[in-house]
Amino acid sequence: MRLALVGFGNVGRALARMLLGTRAPFTVTAIGTRSHGAVVAPGGIDVATILAGTDLPRRSLPAMRDLPADILVEITTLEPRTGEPALTHIREALGAGMHVVTANKGPIARAYRELDALAAAKGRLLRFEATLADCLPVFNLRRASLPLGEIRRVNGIVSSTCNFILSQCARGASYADALAEAQLLGIAEADPRNDLEGHDAAAKATILANVLMDADIRPEDVLREPLTVESGEAAIAAASAGARLRPLIEIERADKSVRASFACKVVEPLDPMFAIDGFSMGLVFDTDLAGRVVVQLHDPHVDQVAYAILTDLLEIRASASRA
Repeated sequence: MRLALVGFGNVGRALARMLLGTRAPFTVTAIGTRSHGAVVAPGGIDVATILAGTDLPRRSLPAMRDLPADILVEITTLEPRTGEPALTHIREALGAGMHVVTANKGPIARAYRELDALAAAKGRLLRFEATLADCLPVFNLRRASLPLGEIRRVNGIVSSTCNFILSQCARGASYADALAEAQLLGIAEADPRNDLEGHDAAAKATILANVLMDADIRPEDVLREPLTVESGEAAIAAASAGARLRPLIEIERADKSVRASFACKVVEPLDPMFAIDGFSMGLVFDTDLAGRVVVQLHDPHVDQVAYAILTDLLEIRASASRA
């Protein structure tokens, strides 16, 4: 199947290397970037050559309907307030009859129901495993292992930046030093407010609530308690008492509504999140039929985001082969 990669930063390059290394059954026919041009080749792009270079020959990609591709891989930079330009890219690709895989949480947090309905109307698949926590199995777990059960509550860690800072503070580092280290390692952005103020976690909680629990909330509906210097001090106090302070999202069904929040909370040694240290992440699903299900991902890197995209691509290919 033919792929159009829109966005070719760290994740896009990791995916390209993975496609080459695994010899996955896909041909990249278009690559578009914001600052380094674009390239379109209906017969296939020499991805190895692109990885070795920088600027691409075209100024921009043609319209989605004119791309020689079966699947759009949308991996542009997140814009949390509107989800653009990724939201428009996905709408146009589905409208043009492409399947879509995205790692961009903005469109799914802002317009999941609309995009899911559009994909269904066009007989195409919309997949977004990488939007939540690298390759932590969540949406594919739901489809494969929890297709009938009702998920009544979700809680866990989906912010590697916040979890890393609290973990380092618990070991004695200052809040400022822990943040600086996270930035040096490439975990935190140069402007970390999206993570520290809980906007990233709120978007992820929105996705979980709307996709897994049939809610209809927006990121603004998620209650947020920002990570602060005082949070670092609380992490030290919790560690001294044999506990841990963790940056937790909590999503729970109350009557006919779903409530979601993000806050730093103390967890005891028997809590599944106690051992999720550093920039690892994990989630707990409380269900009616399957009981409590816990998933964890330890020390993820950009390759794990690329792997989640690749698994979505393989699922789409398998589905197309059966059709």
